[in-house]
Amino acid sequence: MNKKCDKVKKFLKGLGTILLYFLINLIVAYSFQDYMYSDNIIMASFFQVIAYLIFLIVLGFVYRKRLIDDFKNFKKDYIRVALKNWIIGLGIMLIANIIISNFGGLATNEEANRTVLQAYPISSIISMVIIGPLVEEITFRASFKKAFDKWYTFALVTALLFGTAHIQNYFITFNIHELLYLLPYSSLGFFFAKAFYETNNIYTSYIAHVIHNGMCVLLLLILFNIGV
Repeated sequence: MNKKCDKVKKFLKGLGTILLYFLINLIVAYSFQDYMYSDNIIMASFFQVIAYLIFLIVLGFVYRKRLIDDFKNFKKDYIRVALKNWIIGLGIMLIANIIISNFGGLATNEEANRTVLQAYPISSIISMVIIGPLVEEITFRASFKKAFDKWYTFALVTALLFGTAHIQNYFITFNIHELLYLLPYSSLGFFFAKAFYETNNIYTSYIAHVIHNGMCVLLLLILFNIGV
């Protein structure tokens, strides 16, 4: 009974971290809205990076012990684990996206990322490729690691939470097409979680996440011929 209660507490801590993540998002968006979308590209870029740094500082402080310990214990072999799981997750995500694309356009999250990348390429690279992935790995993976005994339960639950966070617009529009994108986002999140669980190191899933976001940003920069 005590073990079960302990798992529940750890799961609730994970949900609390997600709530904190969205709370910070609301506060930052409200506080910096006049600066992040300013016509002054330098100012907008600066505050975009600052916003992500605030996420990292707050969540990094909460999970500082985990981050420090995992950094010290990281092994080169973990990079192979990260690559393996990313490739599998990417394959499933691409198949899902191809099928879903027959029913409509891009996910709102993807459209927003493309818009921001075109407007502020340098700060977007820093935010989306370097800072953002670590913030999301802390929020959706590290916060739940001790709440599950089985890797597949951990991977499935955190993948669904990760995917849901990327289709927030569905809860405003209730557009079924938007809901379909839960599958590709969650499939990628599932294998990020699997990489984390296989090594018990947050930087394994972080590397997989960085590789994925980096590849996507690079392709978009080439596609839109954006100079940085």
